Amino acid sequence: MTLHILHSEAATGWGGQEIRIFQECQLLLERGHRVSIVCQPGSPLADRASRLSHPGFTYFPLPMKRSFSLPTLFSLRKIIKSAQPDILHCHSSIDSWLIAMAGKVLGIPIVRSRHVNIPIRNHIFNRWLYASAPSHILTSGMGIKKMVSEQARVSVDKIKSIPAGVDFRRFDFHISGEKIREELGVSPHQPLIGKIGVIRGWKGFDYFVNSAPLVLEKFPDARFVIVGSGPGYESIHSMIKNQGLEKSIFMLGHREDIPEIMAALDIHCVGSFAVEGTTQVIPQAFAMKVPVVSTRIDSILPILGDGERGILVELKNSQSMANGIMKFLTDPDLAQTMVEKAYTFCKKELSVDKMMDQTIAVYQEVCSYP
Repeated sequence: MTLHILHSEAATGWGGQEIRIFQECQLLLERGHRVSIVCQPGSPLADRASRLSHPGFTYFPLPMKRSFSLPTLFSLRKIIKSAQPDILHCHSSIDSWLIAMAGKVLGIPIVRSRHVNIPIRNHIFNRWLYASAPSHILTSGMGIKKMVSEQARVSVDKIKSIPAGVDFRRFDFHISGEKIREELGVSPHQPLIGKIGVIRGWKGFDYFVNSAPLVLEKFPDARFVIVGSGPGYESIHSMIKNQGLEKSIFMLGHREDIPEIMAALDIHCVGSFAVEGTTQVIPQAFAMKVPVVSTRIDSILPILGDGERGILVELKNSQSMANGIMKFLTDPDLAQTMVEKAYTFCKKELSVDKMMDQTIAVYQEVCSYP
């Protein structure tokens, strides 16, 4: 069954959520489906959508400032009537409200994605938004599925957890990280520990920075790299400078060559202590056979096999993160055992092919409803 899916996204950033939406659009096109996307003009997602040339793809810029705006709602309704999609797939709060209202009026089935583990206020409007408006809800982790079910009073049968998948065509562990190490001035024998992601408060970049001096006490040749931009960039940059760590911690800003950067790492760290679904960098690290040190977040525990596929550390605890890093540095056999387990698990459970198989199955189920 060939489908036409219209994705909507009101957020203006470029993080895991927006990256996944754009990736899924491309993968749907590869599988012969049609895709439309409605997003904020001037956003990174809009920039990429405007440059995507494919006969089955259409981009609609639409300013979406508020959840309840009659002019925006009328414009969205006009877009949907013009595009004639089979399914509306919404992602953020503002566009989900607009899509819910327009979709219900036009009689087009709605799929809602919930990417983050932010609490949902329990009131009648949110219960309608989650329990009544969409035909199905997709979450990026089991923890988010549980939260949506409990807080929005949605039947678990209506919610499907589909973690972010990794494209093994792009993330190939045979890729060399030599050029990245040359760029940083790090020799092949120096430990390089990285943290990749949008720099936001709840991502725990400050705890990662504070773990570095603790590691450097025992491994003075170790170097650290932070990859990403975001609202916390300047704060983390100042933190590194104030501690005199500029020669030990490198900040690269936003980069597109993530597979090459990942290939250069000896360890990748995840420091999130709230909100996180299933961060995309963990499957990417698994695919690149890079050992993972991660905080004990509910949505991450199943991915790391409760510590079988990576070292789990305490939330908001730089010493615990440093201990996890040093455990890998002192026990390369443990690191090798864990990366092989992680790679095998990733190939079976976290590929983009499986992610899209599950997503399309939900679309087909939604379209089969009377």
